[in-house]
Amino acid sequence: MNKVERAQQLYNALEAKAMTEGVELIDVEVKGQPNNPIVIVYLDKDGGVGIDALTAANKWIDVIFDDLISTRYTLEVSSPGGREKRAQSADN
Repeated sequence: MNKVERAQQLYNALEAKAMTEGVELIDVEVKGQPNNPIVIVYLDKDGGVGIDALTAANKWIDVIFDDLISTRYTLEVSSPGGREKRAQSADN
């Protein structure tokens, strides 16, 4: 699985949970080596996403990723800045 496919898989796994947590999942990006990837999750919400929301999200994202990523990984959770929402493919 390449990085783009992996990012889409992780995005799909997080989307419903993000909604229940009151945040909007903007994007998931995978960088680095396959055996030790850096996974960056971008979240937002009305009024902006603060540090408390990002800290809380880190915990539930980590739980979901522990079931999906079998290697060691680094998780970064961030506000989107100017990043646009991920475009969904036709088969989603």
